[in-house]
Amino acid sequence: MSRRRKLLIAAACVAGPLLVVAAWLGIRGWLAYSRLSDARAQISELQQRLLAGDVPDDAELSRIIGQIGQRTRSAAGLTGDPVWSAAAHLPWAGCPLRGAHQLADAVAGVATEGLPAVADAAAVLDPATLRTGMTINLVSLRGGAEPVARAISAVDEFRAALRAVPDCVDGTRDAALGQADRLASALAGLRLAIELGPSMLGGDGERRYLLVVQNPAESRANGGIIGAFGLLTARDGTLSLDGVSGNGQLPQPQPRLYPPLPTNADLPPELADRYGPYEPTRIWANSNLTPDYPTASRFYTGQYLAGTGVRVDGTVSIDPTALSYLLAATKPAVLPDGRVIRADELVRVVASDVYAQIDDPLARDEFFADVGEAVYEAVTAGGEGSTPGLLRALGRAVGEGRLLVASNHEDEQRLLATTPLGGALPTAPGPFLAVLTQNAAASKLDYWLRREVDYHFQPVPAGKGSGGIATITIRLLNAAPDGLPEYVRYRLDRGGPGGNQDAQNQVWLSVYTGVGSQLLDARLDGERTTLDQDREREHPVLSAFVPLDRGRPRTLVLHVWEPQAGPALTVREQPLVTPEKLTVRGLPTRSPWVLDTQSHAQ
Repeated sequence: MSRRRKLLIAAACVAGPLLVVAAWLGIRGWLAYSRLSDARAQISELQQRLLAGDVPDDAELSRIIGQIGQRTRSAAGLTGDPVWSAAAHLPWAGCPLRGAHQLADAVAGVATEGLPAVADAAAVLDPATLRTGMTINLVSLRGGAEPVARAISAVDEFRAALRAVPDCVDGTRDAALGQADRLASALAGLRLAIELGPSMLGGDGERRYLLVVQNPAESRANGGIIGAFGLLTARDGTLSLDGVSGNGQLPQPQPRLYPPLPTNADLPPELADRYGPYEPTRIWANSNLTPDYPTASRFYTGQYLAGTGVRVDGTVSIDPTALSYLLAATKPAVLPDGRVIRADELVRVVASDVYAQIDDPLARDEFFADVGEAVYEAVTAGGEGSTPGLLRALGRAVGEGRLLVASNHEDEQRLLATTPLGGALPTAPGPFLAVLTQNAAASKLDYWLRREVDYHFQPVPAGKGSGGIATITIRLLNAAPDGLPEYVRYRLDRGGPGGNQDAQNQVWLSVYTGVGSQLLDARLDGERTTLDQDREREHPVLSAFVPLDRGRPRTLVLHVWEPQAGPALTVREQPLVTPEKLTVRGLPTRSPWVLDTQSHAQ
């Protein structure tokens, strides 16, 4: 027999078993992937149901968890037999095989331990028993502490196991990790509600909060000027709203009766420098020029105390868009005269139509109060079945910065400040962007403001540092139509009523960038321009007053040196009537608030 023939026979002897092994691994790998994919889809569906308040009964829940467990255990078994384990040590195939088994094992673990714990937490906090009208069951809320803690522990173990999976299966691992991170964030929110809810809802004694309904037609950093207000009282989980009024009834200082208002001298230097000329501690409409909601809340509560002698426990701010989300989850609002306002028309009615339909300021104030009470009644009368929808509406409003809460109790405020609900301006290092347009004319033209922002980050070449240059392009358009009422076109900076037939707007444009960043160049409509440079909570702030003619776009382009190149751009968005169009290139984006099971209470 020739040597060549012997070699071919030897190769066949080796290749034959290898092909069999490869086929074995391929078939079992495909089966494992299929069962794992089915299990992940079931886990995702169950997670969505539980977080939406749709808790299956015991029999259905047991069946679903049993199916998931069976599929994940099967996937783990298919990737853990002796042949698979032996092949996992081969240099050319070992990493994917080891990673696949670790991934299957991690999902099997969360199916066995995590899902029952999450289901227990959801059952205790079932919306059907958690809310009745405007009363929150504080016993149920407190009872969620133990199952939520168990669920958090199980999900954290799952996330740790996923992070240990090798990078060679990063696509599948990252998808599972993203799902786990979303669940962890939701559980952190539940834990926060359990920690703060009982005390803030009057479980340890009556609480009173100043309710502020913002009017975005005259925009401010975290929404708009006060359009209406009231006093929200919480007793043993029951909420009541009293004294709803338009902003014409905002209490004014009574220095002979109540504590005096703070002055600019009482402000920290950076706030005095930036906001002092506008007297935010004394002028209600200017209290929320700052995007830091805890600061705005202190200004609100100080003025309320000076005008009424009432020390409130905090503030709640909400805008018409958020109220429209609540109406969509319940039922339309009915005014005293029988007029019905639907969710899809609420914003237009209170931020635009009202000025064309009601000339008298006192009558407008009464209308705003009527709308506020009608929305409250609609939400209150929505019935227990509407609770999951309300929770989704509230979550959406919080995520968009349209619902903000501050507490005058230090321990509560410390927790709130770490969440989007608290609305604090963060101070963490890294690339940062917040673009604000605030009305500088006392007009109501911001209903027609349109804004586009493009952020392009280019890191410095390797070896020359860790920073980079951010090119920030901001386009503003006053899309106001012809024929708007005089009150909408009002220009305080031009002497008040009359004039401004062309409905020119005037905005205070401010751009917040990362801690330690520096402005390199600024151009307005292609021409070099000079910007005011301030600082707030360690962020550089670049500002200019920009007039906006109807139909004529204005473009500001900034080049900013950011000392860090990542890991992501933190974006703090301003709630506007028409949300801005934001494009980010060169960096991933993230929220300024980290609500996580391991960090929210730090």
